[in-house]
Amino acid sequence: MFEAAKAQPNNIKSKTHEALTTPQAHKELSSPLKGGLSKIRESNAQRIVRQALEAALFEGLVDYIYVPGKTERWGTVYFSLHNTDYRCRGRVRGFARVRLDLGGLTRVQRTSTSTSAEHLLEQLLDALPAELEARTRFAQELSQTRRWCDWNSQHNPTQPLCRRGLAFAELEMAMTEGHPYHPCFKARIGFSEEDHRRFSPESASPITLHWLAIPNGYVVCSGEAERRNDFYHAELGATGFATLQARARARGVDPHAVTFVPVHPWQWQQCLVEPFRKTGAAIVDLGQPGDDYWASQSVRTLINRQQPAKADIKLPLNIINTSAPRHLLSHGIESGPALSQWLAATVEQDSFFQQYPLVILREYAGIRVKETELFANHDPAICQLGALWRESIARHQKPNEAAVPLMALALIEQDGKPFIDPWVQGYGLTPWLTQLLDTLIFPVWHLLAHHGIGLEAHGQNTILLHQNGWPARLAARDFHESVEYVDAFLANPDTAPDFAQQARYAHAKPDEYYWMKNIEALRELAMDTLFVFHLSELALLLDEHYGLNEARFWAMVSDCLARYREAGHCNTERLDQLGYQAPMINVESLLRKKLCADGQEYHHRVFNPLSQDNGQSITQEVPDAVLPR
Repeated sequence: MFEAAKAQPNNIKSKTHEALTTPQAHKELSSPLKGGLSKIRESNAQRIVRQALEAALFEGLVDYIYVPGKTERWGTVYFSLHNTDYRCRGRVRGFARVRLDLGGLTRVQRTSTSTSAEHLLEQLLDALPAELEARTRFAQELSQTRRWCDWNSQHNPTQPLCRRGLAFAELEMAMTEGHPYHPCFKARIGFSEEDHRRFSPESASPITLHWLAIPNGYVVCSGEAERRNDFYHAELGATGFATLQARARARGVDPHAVTFVPVHPWQWQQCLVEPFRKTGAAIVDLGQPGDDYWASQSVRTLINRQQPAKADIKLPLNIINTSAPRHLLSHGIESGPALSQWLAATVEQDSFFQQYPLVILREYAGIRVKETELFANHDPAICQLGALWRESIARHQKPNEAAVPLMALALIEQDGKPFIDPWVQGYGLTPWLTQLLDTLIFPVWHLLAHHGIGLEAHGQNTILLHQNGWPARLAARDFHESVEYVDAFLANPDTAPDFAQQARYAHAKPDEYYWMKNIEALRELAMDTLFVFHLSELALLLDEHYGLNEARFWAMVSDCLARYREAGHCNTERLDQLGYQAPMINVESLLRKKLCADGQEYHHRVFNPLSQDNGQSITQEVPDAVLPR
């Protein structure tokens, strides 16, 4: 199940040490994580190291063995890093997710001694089976994550004492925790301290869009943006549209000959001003008229501050955050509206979604500047200047509903209690959780099993609409890069977007864009995002705070899937094709994918707690693990 970490050649090891200990590297990469942890900021550093080690163990980058506890749910995890053997209090949970308590980390010797998180991280970086460049880049992202976590702790006076009653946009900005699995959960490589203060969601600073007037011939429009004048009149209002037109005329530009393109102010200043100056293209800077926005958790998506029901705007940023660049893919800007319309029509025409609603937050308009005609050596697959307009959740909320991102369900408030505590106390854990699982799982599962469409339904892409804490509806967003299907598995293939007729996709192969080769890819997308990397965090919280054994949690998830199956919402043969009850399943290896070269396998196999063959046991020992000496 777990692949042994490859031995690193001595020269690679020495180069890693050199990369992390030269004066420049020490300043840029290592100093925030080495040289003694401040007692005040220790929690930030330890969390980063913990998540890095947990990911390495979970994905088989470092071998380990787990010894369950005899009288408690926590056991002991043993692992080795460069001839040093460690033991740590830990748990192996559903889907083999590893949880560690670094407070109990010791070296295995005749007399056990404690060790520092910094030293452990140094050894882990050297032990990872990746090239020096990838490990050095990873160290930099860990360092930046620590830097911004500490900055938030020291300089963020807007953090509310309680987030439970916040409106959706305010809650997006107040969720400072970041990704609960990925160790680079707040890297934002490319941001300076001033940039972080101005443009991070935690800072809650207003952001005003920069606008450019770009000749129509350089611009590709999709969705509702194809009707340019009508679109801008609807989006900006008569006054806003007239302001852009007047500014264009004042600069000697015919407003009918140009397209108005919004730009993130950071992207404009850092990446575009100088290239545009050198090209001499007839591109006009219109300044920053219009509404203020707030940064969402994704940083590149902005929420309208003055008019929350207006569109969210997704803009490319040339920064690295979590595990990926924050630019936009050109094909996604063009295809997002078509995918959104397809999903919305599919949901609208199926009466199932009247009982188990799924709100599709459509990406209904896109604009992409053909930068290959403006910049030399530009990658046409990547868009640095463009935008996607997406329906906001506020547009769909009913008067008696509130909205929270699903990732909020596993948060802890400053009173030491879970974010969801008033709901659990008010409705009772079992009734509330049963309703939650039905509300979250049924729509995603029906779209997958019955219609053959997979969604990337992780905690940031999905939103819970609730009535005083009682789960009511699920909303989904971000389809331009995260919808998958298999042609032969689609229930209504004639309604799917006809990408084969588009020149961009003329020579594309399965697994490159939206259409996959195998149904297994759809199962993995749905189960990874909804179960392995999202609901597993809720399972841990309910275990630790309410005593709900995690095995019982996954049994309730299994019961939910069984209710769907028994209700006859989908042909059982189609459900069986998904293989969701297999004893072992593939899950995505997020850290391995980040560290390893293209073309390698980015999956590993784990025990499936939803399999009937596995029963209630979710803490099985890892096969082929190496015992410490």
